[in-house]
Amino acid sequence: TRRNAIIIFMCIELMLNAVNLLLVAFSKMHHLQLAAMNATAGADGQLFVFFIMVVAAAEVSVGLAIIVMMYRNIHSVDVNFLNRLKH
Repeated sequence: TRRNAIIIFMCIELMLNAVNLLLVAFSKMHHLQLAAMNATAGADGQLFVFFIMVVAAAEVSVGLAIIVMMYRNIHSVDVNFLNRLKH
């Protein structure tokens, strides 16, 4: 099978966005229960989402730089070719 680096990269981003959605939903669901005890308890999920977005932005810049350099050197974004570099 042919494995495209851009498709793999997009799938990783989709997984990070799924985690963000889960954290926001979890935070919203438990906000009413925790609001009586602590006024800032509902913001925990949003803070985690912010940190994940920062990590995702760094991952995008590094990942795209690697893909661009891979395309410039081997004129392909097929990751099966990278397995040949081990030997």
